[in-house]
Amino acid sequence: MPEPLSEVLRQLLDDLPPGSLIGPCRHPHPVAWMSDGPVTDAADWWRRLHARRRETGLYPLLLEYPDGSFDPVGGGYGVDADADAYFRSEWTDDSWPPFKEWPGLATPAGVVADADGCAGAAATAVAREGRARCLALVEVARGADAPAALNWRGMANHMTAQELSAVLRSWEHRFGVRVVGLGHGSLFLSVAAPPTEVRQARVLAAEHYLACPDVFHEDPDLDWSTYHEELMRLREWRLWWD
Repeated sequence: MPEPLSEVLRQLLDDLPPGSLIGPCRHPHPVAWMSDGPVTDAADWWRRLHARRRETGLYPLLLEYPDGSFDPVGGGYGVDADADAYFRSEWTDDSWPPFKEWPGLATPAGVVADADGCAGAAATAVAREGRARCLALVEVARGADAPAALNWRGMANHMTAQELSAVLRSWEHRFGVRVVGLGHGSLFLSVAAPPTEVRQARVLAAEHYLACPDVFHEDPDLDWSTYHEELMRLREWRLWWD
């Protein structure tokens, strides 16, 4: 049986658009909630819930559609996984020229400023463009843990949810990345502190390839040779797995 909900959590759920709790919702499984369908003013909802995440203990996500595959799981959400170790395990001699061997993680951005504001702007763009207008909440302290907590399967053909969360925590720390939403095999991220140096951006491009090669192989408009330049200006990343 689900454990009794706190008064704060119960009141929050009562105020939300039509939706339901998913999963067992008992320790060690996180509380997870999902709207029944697209939500009017989804970005406004996301921003309000994101601002209250420390109070409620729930992190908001925009969803492309209600996802019946979520299976909230307990555990450390990949805290034992390591981003650098994952990238090393995926590296091959021809992974990302001009590097002949794994160059190590890209150096962190100097200053991460207004990550919450950047995340709100990305949420507005994602909802406005119709990429994701459903809403979910998951009981995690940080958005990077959400894929592992929900046992999200969007990248299951390439990496585990725990490995993805480890990579996201590393990007969160180094580049002010925040998880905004999930689609069908898509992950929408805001970036508060893009790389500012060419080598830093080239190494980060290699990380993107190792985490999400499908983007590079399936997008005919993507220029591999200039992708690092895109990373130096973009404030939103979309990762996609087939």
